Amino acid sequence: MSKYKTIDVWNMRYGNRENVYDYAGRLMKKSACGNPNSAYHPTLDHIRPLSKGGQDVLGNIEICHHNTNMEKADSFPCWTANKRRFCAKRVRGTRTDYIIEEI
Repeated sequence: MSKYKTIDVWNMRYGNRENVYDYAGRLMKKSACGNPNSAYHPTLDHIRPLSKGGQDVLGNIEICHHNTNMEKADSFPCWTANKRRFCAKRVRGTRTDYIIEEI
């Protein structure tokens, strides 16, 4: 569980954009934030899971589609989502920030 709200992180990252694709290629809609019954439901995912030593900081949080988040679960550093393979890489010079790269 994060101290951040999906809509707040969305606004910081995407502003007024209504439609965005997550890193696995799934469509998310701003209007679906907070609506788990929507097919376009965005969620917050800790790239390095809290259960594996990750921190609840913006540099470790990615907005992704609910299905992408469920497929990733607590996998780290590599996982498969939407039939594609990804790995997390720590941002150089940081201890807590990560980026996602497709491999």
